Amino acid sequence: MASKIKKTKEPAALPIVTDPEMAERFECEIAWCIGQLECMMKSSSTKDKDPPRSALQVLTNPKTPFIRKRQMMQQLFGNYRQKMQDEEIARQKRHNQVQTKINSEIPLASRFVRRTQHDNASVTTKDNTFSFNFDIPSSDMDKN
Repeated sequence: MASKIKKTKEPAALPIVTDPEMAERFECEIAWCIGQLECMMKSSSTKDKDPPRSALQVLTNPKTPFIRKRQMMQQLFGNYRQKMQDEEIARQKRHNQVQTKINSEIPLASRFVRRTQHDNASVTTKDNTFSFNFDIPSSDMDKN
C-alpha cells in the first residue's frame, strides 16, 4: 500500500535584493509612494479613503512580495520614478531660489531694546540680605 503524503505548499520565496544600492532605492520609492498615499487620504473625503488605505496596507506589509509592491505602485501612480525625479528637480529649484544673508545687519525697526531702571535705593543691602526700603514716618514708629 502506498501511503498518502500530503504535500504542503511552501510559501513563495521573496526575492532577496542583494545589491544594497538597489534595496535603498526601492525603499525610497516605497517611502515616496506611502507619502503620496497619506496625502491623498488627508485631502480626500471619508468615502474616497478606502482604496488608498488598502494600497497603504499592501505597501507597508513586510510579507507582501516585492513584485506585488512594484505592481501596486505602478498601478496607483503610473511612472512613479519619473514623478519622483520631477519632484526632486522642483525642490532643488525652490532651494536654489532661497537666498540667505549671512552676517546681515538687523534693521533698526526690527530690534527690541529693553530698558531697565537702576535706582540708588536697591532692594538688597550690601551684605546681600533682603529688606524693604519703605519710608516709614517717625510718628508710626513711636506707636509700636
